[in-house]
Amino acid sequence: MMGLSILLISVACSEGLGTQKATAASLAQSSAGAPGSIEPVTSAVPYPLGLPSALKGRSVYQANCASCHGTYLTAVEKTNWEAQKNLPQEQWSEVTQQLVKENRQPNNPLWERKVNPDFYSADWRFEKTPGELFRLIETGKDRFGRLHPGPSGKMGEGWKGAIKDNRGGQLVATGDPIAIWNVVFYVWSRSIAGASPTRFTEAWNVYSQNCNVCHGTLGKGDGPLHKTLQPLPFNFQNYKAMAETTDTFLYWRISEGGQWTSIPESIQRTMTPEALKLYVHQWSSMPAWKGILTEQERWLAVDGVRSRTYEHE
Repeated sequence: MMGLSILLISVACSEGLGTQKATAASLAQSSAGAPGSIEPVTSAVPYPLGLPSALKGRSVYQANCASCHGTYLTAVEKTNWEAQKNLPQEQWSEVTQQLVKENRQPNNPLWERKVNPDFYSADWRFEKTPGELFRLIETGKDRFGRLHPGPSGKMGEGWKGAIKDNRGGQLVATGDPIAIWNVVFYVWSRSIAGASPTRFTEAWNVYSQNCNVCHGTLGKGDGPLHKTLQPLPFNFQNYKAMAETTDTFLYWRISEGGQWTSIPESIQRTMTPEALKLYVHQWSSMPAWKGILTEQERWLAVDGVRSRTYEHE
């Protein structure tokens, strides 16, 4: 089926979908075509300049968040622990040794308490954006008025000037946003890394066999067919755009393809009007994958697309 998928998109592109024009009557509330600029005029969020790291975010999370939210293990760590917990330490794998070294093993009384959301469940993030989660941690509140406790425990208090990166117990540079971004993508990745040892691989396989030909291996919009398309395929390395995009929207866009005439209100509500105006292309050559990929495969495609935007397991 995957080979057929690539053939279908190749045929679709060769038939000139990228050169079709949307009529005035079909224009949605977002801008037609690719936006003239990807830079917002003003922004309250210091977007990451480079690739955030879920791997580096683990130690930041443990130092600042685990006392309330608890510890989350990857599927590989859980499997190793269950198989080796009763063995002599000299027989432990490197994964289990690292788990215990960081005091992240199950039933550790330090991390027994867990406050919602459950980061193992993907449900919590479907209608959220990484940028929204960043704002909640940085300032203690988000655009919906939800509050988050700060370092002193006070609701609505931000972590911007106090978050520790746990490298020698030192604070990061005052106002440096990278530690928060690393935490954001660490918790974002828990539902993927905790689902199964092969979940990231499954997501990558769907992406590489269906999306890579246009969007490229790194998601930069530079795949083998990109020069034949107009507008060009979206660049997933545009961190600002991806940070303001929900998984719900990505799933809808992948399902509907690039020839939609309007965005359902239920989908629009998950994103800000500014993000819809700046980052949503009205017209593209992408086919409607709902007729090609199953629902599960389309969600894996979402994870595959998102995984191009941060470092992970």
